[in-house]
Amino acid sequence: MRPLINTKQVKYATVTLMLLVLLTPQTGFSITDKKEVLIQADYMKFDIETGSSTYRGNVSIIQGTIKITGENVIVTRKNDEIIDIKVDGNPAHYLQDENTENKVHAISQHMKFTASTNRLVLTVDASLEQASQTVVSQRIVYDTQNKIIIAGKNGGSKSTGKSNDRVNITLTPKKNTPENTSMENK
Repeated sequence: MRPLINTKQVKYATVTLMLLVLLTPQTGFSITDKKEVLIQADYMKFDIETGSSTYRGNVSIIQGTIKITGENVIVTRKNDEIIDIKVDGNPAHYLQDENTENKVHAISQHMKFTASTNRLVLTVDASLEQASQTVVSQRIVYDTQNKIIIAGKNGGSKSTGKSNDRVNITLTPKKNTPENTSMENK
């Protein structure tokens, strides 16, 4: 009878995951960020020849104040540098600066982060909340370095008129503080 867990495979997967974390480039999600990338998952497969690694089951990727979660993740690397990260979830989440006023929270069925451009592309039921605004669309591109949001079809092509083709933006007014209220009353 074959054992359920092959200890040699577990050791190989553990060493591979440790090497992946240790060899992850210092650029990560942002060119200016010098922190390591930590990945947790229920399953991992690393192809040494292609530099591609696949993670499945409750995947969590953390670098500094950035956290990405999903069910299936593919990390593509070349010359020990991350090229891109593809995330599928139900939904997938991107969270940055969670406990600050600069918090960014994005949700979609599919995400792709491209390291060379610092762009996170969200597709299918996408929403991104930043500061006092929320953007909802079927496609959102977020520049993580410059904090620029572009939503809607590529190039602003004409919508078909269906409500799910449209970009929906909610702008929340600044909350009144005692200082603001006294200024308005003068």
